[in-house]
Amino acid sequence: MDMESYYKRLFETHGDTPQAVQYSDQITQERRFKVLTEIADLNDMHILDFGCGTGHLATFLKAQDTRCSYTGVDLVQEMLDCGKKKHPEHQFLKPEELSKGQQFDYAFISGVFNLKTEDNRSFYQRIIKDCFNRIRKGLAFNMMSSYVDYFDPQLFYEKPETVFQFIKEKISPFVVLRNEYQVKKNVIPFEFTIYVYKK
Repeated sequence: MDMESYYKRLFETHGDTPQAVQYSDQITQERRFKVLTEIADLNDMHILDFGCGTGHLATFLKAQDTRCSYTGVDLVQEMLDCGKKKHPEHQFLKPEELSKGQQFDYAFISGVFNLKTEDNRSFYQRIIKDCFNRIRKGLAFNMMSSYVDYFDPQLFYEKPETVFQFIKEKISPFVVLRNEYQVKKNVIPFEFTIYVYKK
């Protein structure tokens, strides 16, 4: 099953919930958002949410009183339609609907790299490159760490240092790796977040 069909099925099953994008609950989803958005002050910024689902990041930012211009991009049209109903002030597009030279201040990628595919490494490297080429200031994304004591066969895990090296050598020398935060209480960090800056 391809990624679009997979997430469309999840949305049909779970509706407008964190479970539709493979998060266990709203609390852990918003803890991830908090870490991602600590990349910078996002007020008055134009942001890209790549793999936006139904716009949960837009909802989170609104709850934080962050005033920004938001564009959500996703493969699943039904999720985009749901996002548009919740946030008519924002833009929701399929990847191919982004204009070629469209630029943003910051881009966010949350959970997009977790599902196991035929070639995860090539997939995340391509998406990171594409998103970085669209930003003026910074990019934040998260991934599952290989330093865990349990592996879900459906999920992709990567060594943080492998991603860090790729960013430093191929994307930008201005990079921050965060592996200290706990998404779930009393559970050791099982994922990491990276900030990449233009300068």
